[in-house]
Amino acid sequence: MERKWLVRWMYASAAGHLLVGLALPWIAGASALDWYLAWLGPASTRPQHAWWMALFGPTIQCVGLWMLALVWFGDQRREPAAWLWVAAGLLLWGPQDIMVSLRNGVWPNVWLDIATLALLLPAAWRLYRIGAAARDSAGAAPLVGEGELFRKILGSEWSKLHPDIQQRFAKNPAPGKPLLYYGTLSELTASRFGKLLGFISKPFIQGALIPYSDSGFPVDIQVYSKPGSQNIYKQRIYMLNGRKPIKFTSYMAESERGEVLEYVGLGLGMKLKLHVADGNLHFTSDGYFWDILGWRIPLPGVLTPGETFLRHCNEAPNRFNIRIEIRHALFGTTFVQAGVFHERRPAEKEAA
Repeated sequence: MERKWLVRWMYASAAGHLLVGLALPWIAGASALDWYLAWLGPASTRPQHAWWMALFGPTIQCVGLWMLALVWFGDQRREPAAWLWVAAGLLLWGPQDIMVSLRNGVWPNVWLDIATLALLLPAAWRLYRIGAAARDSAGAAPLVGEGELFRKILGSEWSKLHPDIQQRFAKNPAPGKPLLYYGTLSELTASRFGKLLGFISKPFIQGALIPYSDSGFPVDIQVYSKPGSQNIYKQRIYMLNGRKPIKFTSYMAESERGEVLEYVGLGLGMKLKLHVADGNLHFTSDGYFWDILGWRIPLPGVLTPGETFLRHCNEAPNRFNIRIEIRHALFGTTFVQAGVFHERRPAEKEAA
């Protein structure tokens, strides 16, 4: 909880810098800033000072954008060094800005600089400490995979799963040692509305919504982990007939409330509910969201592709089939995928 609010504060600060930078070129000469311009010199110099303030706006925009990128890396990539770079930038800027402002008696700058350092430096340092501790504990802790997460969510229902499925999800991929699956999609369909959504979303989350219909083509799946991360990543490569391969990567995470979340790109994702039926594993989406600047914002159902249903059915110890359907409340079934998959054996992995 502490990390979440600190991250939100850093996002808000970065966004604030960006917004102030965007505003300065337009408001530098406004009468509301006359009190500040009076600190910089006599009235005769105010037009020149207003010009300098307007010119300084793009610089602040650039700083805000860089800060936003560092906060994103620290938040999404769980990279502790990102917070140190934020702190280093503040320490490089703050004392010099205070010194120059004191030299010229511009006290509003001095107090603003001190307040900025007091509010941001401790937060950046604390986030670094939290990130470093999480990285160290992740390195020492046993690998966490889908099985542990699903077992926790399903509770007593886990025992109702087919033993082959339990064993399949119990395998935890170590960093650099992914689990590899190959198979064939017997069905890939997209409705007219689905194709429209697929083409619109293609530049942003390519592969999440495939705007084509096809059948009988191979698909490779790679399940992997990253050092210092508890997330489970999946990369799918669809080799459609007569088209360039389509790659889609998503990752699964557990929320602070113990929910299963799947992120598909740009902070977009869906909450998943799990249940067992006839020994097979079923996933149903429970709402889409946009995770932006540390906030998870629910999206109206009519503005999403629709409710997602995924069924993982066992066929043999090394074979299973998957069926995915997405159904929109107004436009009906928008997407369908169905196929049979096998796990690559160690010898097959080496050959591949």
